[in-house]
Amino acid sequence: MANPKLLIFAKHPTPGDVMTRLCPPLTPEEAADVHRACVRLLCERAFRAWPVRPTLVISPDDAEPRFREFVGPYIPILPQGDGDLGERLTRAAEAVLQNGSPPLLIMGTDSPTMPADRLAAAQVQLKEADAVLGPCRDGGFYMLGLNRVVPGMLDGVAWGTERAAAQTIERMQSRGLKVATIDPWYDIDRPDDLERAVGDMRSAHLPDDYELLRVIEDAIDEARARRSGAA
Repeated sequence: MANPKLLIFAKHPTPGDVMTRLCPPLTPEEAADVHRACVRLLCERAFRAWPVRPTLVISPDDAEPRFREFVGPYIPILPQGDGDLGERLTRAAEAVLQNGSPPLLIMGTDSPTMPADRLAAAQVQLKEADAVLGPCRDGGFYMLGLNRVVPGMLDGVAWGTERAAAQTIERMQSRGLKVATIDPWYDIDRPDDLERAVGDMRSAHLPDDYELLRVIEDAIDEARARRSGAA
């Protein structure tokens, strides 16, 4: 069986546009550095280590040259296009599934420490289900797996809220899709998530974690120094 396709949705790491919930204690520039390192790590891991066929799906649409500066020339890149997240996810999934057989997995870039066994767990669930979600503790989800797309399956979801995962499941079920879930994981979304990510990477001892680990630890140290200086 061919490896599943993986779409990695990513915003360009422009200060003030990404990981804004980390600010403060991080500065917008430090948050953008963390985001950039997350994108690089996920692309590297998906392209070289995970049993998937990855594509990076970017915003803004004209940012491919800027992404190429830090993700390299090899991973395929597609634009996200217009609309809310549900419209962009649906459009990209539909295009990919029309041009190949399922399953399809979709991730953002905020869960770079996700264990690889979550990919296998999603594929197992997709043998019986139409869709699978990997929920986050904040009410969102870190992974969406699909065997098919139906119109309106992501309409009206309150993206970025604690109801996003629950509403996604409700919308899909209302359109006749059988939905399963896999074990939760977390996004790097809040300041305390930075410390958790550091602990996970230090425990995993994966060589390709080094850049993200260094960037996060440097950002934490700089934030502590600012607090000490202000005290």
